[in-house]
Amino acid sequence: MRRIYSVVALSLLVLFLAVMLFGCRSKEVESALIYINQNDWPKAMEQLELAVQVTPSDIEAHVLLGEGYGRQGEYQKMNEHYDTAMKLMEAPGKSNPKFINKINSDRDRFWRESFNKGVQNVKSEKLADAAVNFQNCIVIDPSLPASYRNLGYVDLQTDNIESAIKNYEEVIRINPKDTETMADVGRLYMRIEQFDKTIEMMDKILEIDSVNVDAITQKAMAYDYLGESEKALAAYEDALAKRPDDIDLLFNLGRLFFMREKYEEAIKYFKKVIEKNSDDFESNLNIGNAYLSLAQNVLKKEREMSSEELAKIPQEEIKAKKKKETEYYKEAIPYLEKAAELKSDDASVWNNLGVAYVNIGDEEKGKEAFDRAEALQK
Repeated sequence: MRRIYSVVALSLLVLFLAVMLFGCRSKEVESALIYINQNDWPKAMEQLELAVQVTPSDIEAHVLLGEGYGRQGEYQKMNEHYDTAMKLMEAPGKSNPKFINKINSDRDRFWRESFNKGVQNVKSEKLADAAVNFQNCIVIDPSLPASYRNLGYVDLQTDNIESAIKNYEEVIRINPKDTETMADVGRLYMRIEQFDKTIEMMDKILEIDSVNVDAITQKAMAYDYLGESEKALAAYEDALAKRPDDIDLLFNLGRLFFMREKYEEAIKYFKKVIEKNSDDFESNLNIGNAYLSLAQNVLKKEREMSSEELAKIPQEEIKAKKKKETEYYKEAIPYLEKAAELKSDDASVWNNLGVAYVNIGDEEKGKEAFDRAEALQK
């Protein structure tokens, strides 16, 4: 009899604990949990929907419904139920760390699943699917900047620059000190020729990092494109002071001087580029062309004079200028020859080389260069 009594007592105890633990659950939630244990989420969802209709304040039902909708990829509905559960738990005595942890954990899990699918779709070049994945990440948790950043990347791959800018600006909104993303946005504004906005974004970077050379460089280029050469020059020189060996800065500063017809200064900077990279085609070409421009400027005034005005100029002065002109043409030749060697199919290089040869008296080489240019133009 004792044994029978002991077994009965144990059964009663288990039943009592079950009532203590689950007595507050509705029958709909109980049924849903059984279906969930059987991995039958469709039937579980039916029961959970009934549960919140019968008892709208059932926190557990909302939490489980949130998970169910998350599993279906209906993240907006998932959030609605998670948010409802969180709001219900704000009431006195209703907070439940277990449910809060589950909501946070589930959101994190669904975000990671969608994010990883997006990355995989990018690798597989399924960009439309990747965009949906990253958009879902934003719905699941709009506070994570990686979602916007990757969606912006997808936008760039599909040439949707304005959408990319919007997504990158969301990254900056979440992390106002993300200077890397600010620089990306500035470069994108440059691409769509909104140079004022590039300058504005670079100024934001410089407020955080006053010696950020990339920001100074982008700002200089934006001023350059806007035709504000003085401001561009000041910005380039500021950047070079901090990064004196930067080839791009040296080249851009040389180009700016060239455009302003300050050829001696331009040559100085292009030569610094060549010291670091002797095969830089554009620097060799620009030095050669700068010397040609200097040569053509030597007697520019005299060419515009009448014969009577020329007669008043001492012949020694004319000879000295002719000598200087020839020296400039000679200076141009090795750089133009190097440019022709680096890019032998460029007709303009051969034409300019022909001009230099003819003006130092080498008619044969001049003709060869002009013939080469003409053949390439055909």
